[in-house]
Amino acid sequence: MSSVSRRTVLQALGGTSMTALAGATATTFLPAESAALRARSHGEPVVTFVSMPDFFNGDVADLRVMGSAWDDGMNSWNHSWQRAINKCLGAVVDHRPDAVFLAGDMVEGRWNIDSDDRRLFGPVSQGTDRESIALCKSAITTAGGVYYSFAAGLFASRDLPLYPAVGDHEILDDRWGPLNQRWSPSGFHAGEPDNRFYLVDHCKRVWADHFTRPGGVPRFSRRPRGSAEEFSSYAVSFADSLTLITVDTFHRHRGGVRLGVFNAQLDWLRHEIRRAKRRGHTVVVQGHIPIMWPDRWLASGRLRVPEGRDSAFYKVLDREGADLYLCGEVHDSTAHQHGRHSPVQISHGCIFRYGFSYLVGRLYSGGRLVLDLYEVPVERASRETKLWSSDVDKRQRTLLEYGEPVHRGRLVQRNREILKRTAKLAPYHRDHDRYALRGHLGTVYF
Repeated sequence: MSSVSRRTVLQALGGTSMTALAGATATTFLPAESAALRARSHGEPVVTFVSMPDFFNGDVADLRVMGSAWDDGMNSWNHSWQRAINKCLGAVVDHRPDAVFLAGDMVEGRWNIDSDDRRLFGPVSQGTDRESIALCKSAITTAGGVYYSFAAGLFASRDLPLYPAVGDHEILDDRWGPLNQRWSPSGFHAGEPDNRFYLVDHCKRVWADHFTRPGGVPRFSRRPRGSAEEFSSYAVSFADSLTLITVDTFHRHRGGVRLGVFNAQLDWLRHEIRRAKRRGHTVVVQGHIPIMWPDRWLASGRLRVPEGRDSAFYKVLDREGADLYLCGEVHDSTAHQHGRHSPVQISHGCIFRYGFSYLVGRLYSGGRLVLDLYEVPVERASRETKLWSSDVDKRQRTLLEYGEPVHRGRLVQRNREILKRTAKLAPYHRDHDRYALRGHLGTVYF
C-alpha cells in the first residue's frame, strides 16, 4: 500500500467498516467452496461470476484521502458519481457473485502527464533521463495508491471478491499507431516527447502491489514463476468446477510492447489449462484485448492480438480446451466462436461515463455455463467535465444519472459447444447490426 491509508479510503467511502476493507486483502480472492457445495444440493449454480472489464476506464477517487497532500482543488469524485456507482455495483451485488472478473482498465492511468502542473502526485517529466524516470515512477506509485485503493475499496465494502487483470490504462494507456508500436522506445509519439515505454514495468509493479502482491506477499501460488508476468498473471479455481486464468497481454521487450501472450507465460498458460481439464473444470481465461474480430466498439483504441487466430495464444486456448475467453478494450459486447468446439470469446465492458455493462456467468453441475449480458444505460449526463484527471483531455463528466439494468442477450454452452445464443450474444453481422451502443446510448445531456 502507499502512504494513503486504508482507513482514510474507508472514511471517504462513507463510513464503511474497517473490517470490510482490512479483511478484503485476506479474503477477497478466496474461492467460495462452501457456497458451491450448498448450491449443488439445491440445483443452483455451482459458481456464479460477474465479468466487467473497463470499469471505470477513468481515474475515480476522492482525492481528499491524500490528507496533507490534498490541495483543495478539482476532485476525481463527487456525490453524483457516488450515486451512479452505488446503482451499478448494487446491480452486480444483486446477482450474489462468488467472484468479479475485471479484465483491465480500472483507471485512466496517464500518471506520467500533469496537464495542469498541479503536482498532486509529485512533479513529472517526459524525459528519458534517470531523474525524469525517477520522478514519474514516484508519481505513478502515489497515484496508484490513491486510485487503486479507492477502487478496491468499492468492491471490498460490498463483499465483491475482485479478480483483476492488467489493461493498457494500467500501463499509461496506448497512443495511436501500429498495434505493436504503441509504446515506442524512441521517446516520442506524434512528434511529442513520450517516455511510457520506460515506465511499463514499474506500472505493473504498482498494480501488483495492490492486487497480486500486497505487502510484498504473493497472493496466488499458481502464477508463471520467474517470468516477466509472474505478478500480472495468475490462476485460481472455484468449487473444484471452474478455473479462472488471468493473463497479461502486454509483453514488454527491447523494441516496445508486443500484444499477446508469449514465452514463459504461454507455457504456463498451457500447463494451467491442461491441469484444469484433467480435473474436469470449465476453463475461463481473461485478458484485456480481443483475439478475434470484427466486434462492436465505442470510443476505443481497438487494441487486439494482431495475429488473431494465427497467434500462439489462440492456438493454445483452442488446442488445450479453454472454454471461454473474456476480454475488454472495445467498450461494447460481441461474442465470437470459430468452429463448433472452439473457445468462445466475449469482448465486453463499457466506459463508465458512457454506460455500464456486465456479464453474469452461472456454471451448473455437468458443465453447463449460462452467460447473461446486462446493460445499464446513462439516462442523463453533463456536458461539463469537472472530475479531474492528470491529463486534461481525460477529465470525466461532472454529473451522471443511471437507469435500470436491461437484459441484452444469453449464451449457453457446454463442453465448448454453444447450445443457445440470443440478441447481442448471437452471431454478429456488422452490416446488419441493431445492437451496437454507438448511436443508441439515448443519453440526455444537460
